Order: sequence, then structure tokens, then C-alpha cells
Amino acid sequence: ILAMLMLGGILVGVMTGFPLAIVIGGVALVAGFIVWGPQIGELLYVRAYGIMNSYPLLALPLFVFMGVMLERTGITERLYDVLYLWLGGFRGGLAIVTILIGTIMAACVGIITASVAMLSLVALPSMVERGYSKSLASGAICAGGTLGILIPPSIMLIIYGPMANISVGKLFFGAFVPGFLLSGLYCTYTVIR
Repeated sequence: ILAMLMLGGILVGVMTGFPLAIVIGGVALVAGFIVWGPQIGELLYVRAYGIMNSYPLLALPLFVFMGVMLERTGITERLYDVLYLWLGGFRGGLAIVTILIGTIMAACVGIITASVAMLSLVALPSMVERGYSKSLASGAICAGGTLGILIPPSIMLIIYGPMANISVGKLFFGAFVPGFLLSGLYCTYTVIR
């Protein structure tokens, strides 16, 4: 019953126009107060202090800074041009270059939105101009750009590690092979298609 009430509260809160983070936080506070009573304040304080006192979270602002620097300096656009010169002669080479740039951005930045936005601005116009179908072009951008959630250093893994009391290094080690395997499978699919 509580889960249904929370879902309804989120729906009503979103319909009123409040930002999603405030709505979810408010519904969680009300539900926590219903379940645990006044002890919810102490529980939130201990949990929030433990998370803020976590050493691995220090890396988050530095990854965001690195993403901004890659975007502002134009290094990724030049890297895209160089990879296009190498692989542009292959059939589907531009889509493969897009996936590879997404993989490189994922390994450097760890932020999905930065990778997808950069790839959309750089790769989409040139792929459409050269006759790629819009579905393949947008698929290559989404596939390459969303690898940032898996390939280390991933901001999601850095946040998840301290919250779940799991070593961030072990999470990185566990996500390394699947991330690059997905990148290789995306490139293989593009070549076959």
C-alpha cells in the first residue's frame, strides 16, 4: 500500500510542475516519516554524513572538470576527424568512428550526457550528410555515448560503490571487460549491417 501511495505521490508531484528531484525527495521523506517516525531525521543524518565523508566521491568534480575541458578545447572534434581519415574508407566507417569516440569519451569522462551531446553535435550532421540512415546514425550515437555508464571511470560506479559498501576498484575491474566487449559488439554489428 505504501508503494502505491508513493507512486501516486510522485505522479501528483510531477503533475504540479515541481522538479523531479524535489518530488522524489519529498515523497521519500513523508514515506520514511510514516514508516520510522521521528527517527527518520537521525537516520538521514547518519546516512548522509557517511556518504559525504566517503573518499571515492572526491573524484566526481574532477571527472566533470575533465569532461568540460575535453568539450571546450575541441580535442574530441579533432580526434573524430583523425579517426574518420583512418576508417572513413570502410563501409560504415563513420558509424564505427562514432562508437569508438563514444568509447574513448566514456573512458575519459564517465558522464553519459556529455558524450551523447558531443557525439550528436559532431557526428550526426556528417553521417546524415554522407547518406547514413537516421536510425543507424542515432543508434551509433546512443550506443557509443551510453558506454560511459559502464566503462571505468564511471561516475555511476563511483557513486554506487560507497552507497553499497563495495570497493570502487572492484566495480571498475568488473565493468572493464563488459564495457569494451559491448563496444566491440556495436562495431561488429555496424560492419555487418
